[in-house]
Amino acid sequence: MRITTNILNESARKAGLTAVNSTTLLNGMNSTTTKNTLLNALNKGNNTADKAKKSGYEKLGKEADELQKKADIFAGEGEKSIFAKAKESGSNQEIYDAIKELVEQYNDTASALKSNSGPLNDYYRQMLKDAALENSEDLGSIGITVTKNGTLGIDEEKLHAADVDELEKVLGGSSDFIKKTSFLATRISDNAQANRDSLSSQYTASGTTYNAATGRYDFKG
Repeated sequence: MRITTNILNESARKAGLTAVNSTTLLNGMNSTTTKNTLLNALNKGNNTADKAKKSGYEKLGKEADELQKKADIFAGEGEKSIFAKAKESGSNQEIYDAIKELVEQYNDTASALKSNSGPLNDYYRQMLKDAALENSEDLGSIGITVTKNGTLGIDEEKLHAADVDELEKVLGGSSDFIKKTSFLATRISDNAQANRDSLSSQYTASGTTYNAATGRYDFKG
């Protein structure tokens, strides 16, 4: 089967390449000049938009991993839990500090999801927002405020007025908010990793994308 000049030139035009004279697709694509030009065209997106996307997913993954760590601090049970330690020491300062870090990381993760908008990330951002809104009354009782857009804040006076039992009731291992936040953080991180790996695999080495494309036309004209 021979690829006509018109077909070849139309493909070249769509790829942003210069029209060529009559030749077979195989010979044309195997020439050094055409090969390099085609590779540059194929990798054009990888050098700009794809790199930005990959960077965004890397940041999102890190934010989600940190959120899971902050949430899991409160999920511990028994004498080694953050609440048991506070009861033993008589000081809630470690809990206060952990709450502030959790709130900050929750907001950072929500922001990273928004920056990497897409069907699944938008869904996770809504789920994260719902986890806070559904528990806003309990969270508010210990000084964690929830805005209409789902971001968290801290009422220092209320936070310090809450005793350790109240704090454990709202944020302990059985807390609905902590369970959902930890679970969502894991899924967000997994999705970010999958998207980052997908972008990386598209351009693993020079010629990979080119070879995949030209393999479909590996015949003589």
